[in-house]
Amino acid sequence: MAVLREWVFGTQRVSLEGSDILWIKVRGAFSETDVRALVDVFHELGVNPEKPLYLVVDLSSSEGLSVAPRKYLAEHVSTTWFRGAVFFGAKRTHREVLRALVVALNFIRGTKLEAEFVDSEARARAWLDAHRRRQEAAPR
Repeated sequence: MAVLREWVFGTQRVSLEGSDILWIKVRGAFSETDVRALVDVFHELGVNPEKPLYLVVDLSSSEGLSVAPRKYLAEHVSTTWFRGAVFFGAKRTHREVLRALVVALNFIRGTKLEAEFVDSEARARAWLDAHRRRQEAAPR
């Protein structure tokens, strides 16, 4: 798909692909400054429960997410902004931290964000396609 918009802050790159897929390529450490910039992107896009996005995060070059950025995300991001999230290339420890963050956000917000961890971009794209088909086939 074509990239409609792109944001770069520090070593991080965020791209809007199509109308509802936000790609985040994490390089190095994802700092609190980076997280604040990402939340600004969400607000700029007008993300809300009526206009949810798919979130795809490439963690293959990530050094992780320390406590301050995780806390900022927990306080400023709503799981209702997303149709689903898929992470790829994550080290085991990063998967565990992110899985715990998703569980905590779902619990705190009383929501059910589907989040998947896969090993490659190709599998992330396959998960997106399958998730979209399930969503479209689900009774309303």
